[in-house]
Amino acid sequence: MWFLVLRLTRSTLPLCSALAAWIVSRACGSDSITSAIAATAIGLSTLAASFYHYGGQDKMYARKAERLEFSDPQLLMLTGLTIFSLSIAVSVAWLPKACTYTCLFNTVAITAYSHKLSSHWATKNLTIGIVCMTPVYIGWQAGTTTHPLVPWALGTALLSQVAREMVKDVQDIVANEGIRVTLPMVLGTQRVLQIAGLLLLGATATLVGVLQFTEGLLQQLMVLASAVIFVFVARELALYRLGKSQTAITAGLLFVLIALL
Repeated sequence: MWFLVLRLTRSTLPLCSALAAWIVSRACGSDSITSAIAATAIGLSTLAASFYHYGGQDKMYARKAERLEFSDPQLLMLTGLTIFSLSIAVSVAWLPKACTYTCLFNTVAITAYSHKLSSHWATKNLTIGIVCMTPVYIGWQAGTTTHPLVPWALGTALLSQVAREMVKDVQDIVANEGIRVTLPMVLGTQRVLQIAGLLLLGATATLVGVLQFTEGLLQQLMVLASAVIFVFVARELALYRLGKSQTAITAGLLFVLIALL
């Protein structure tokens, strides 16, 4: 059962979160050890979220195309809480208080999301969008200096990840029926995809701010690559073509973070 959860996450989400925190903290003047600790804390938090959410939403996942069924969802939730606790302990021991508060926020947000907040679009998408900002935020708070690029990157993360969550809702509309009230059920799939596309264009606009503070041709190319990805996905969504939109959106955000190196 645990192997299934790890296979589903493919270890990419915890690794991407850890990488984001490490990149941002290094850009904000943190030493290598503190950056590694911040990356570990948020990586554990992301892994815990996967375990807890799969356990808390096992009935919904059993209705998806993959027909995922977990023999002991409560054990998954307990494992998630244990890893959340480890993430908080790491941040308490070695990181600034703001990082600890971030790990605590993720714990509360994901537990509330699994039991209540995910049931309605008004809280579902925004909650996930904010949680997806926390790897950037914790890296920022772990640093010793401020970086003018980071607030723009936070905006990029929020808008792009809310858009990604909307696309996911469209793909999961059958599985969510009778369990959640998502935006596609309220507005229809076409309108939701259009809104997601507009959010991606908004994320692209934040990249103008990111470009102000990038130095070097490679960094600028990374930001431009992110912009191209966001605009391309927005165009595809306007044509009601989903494809690999979720993966592409995540890749676009990673390009922005790489520009901090």
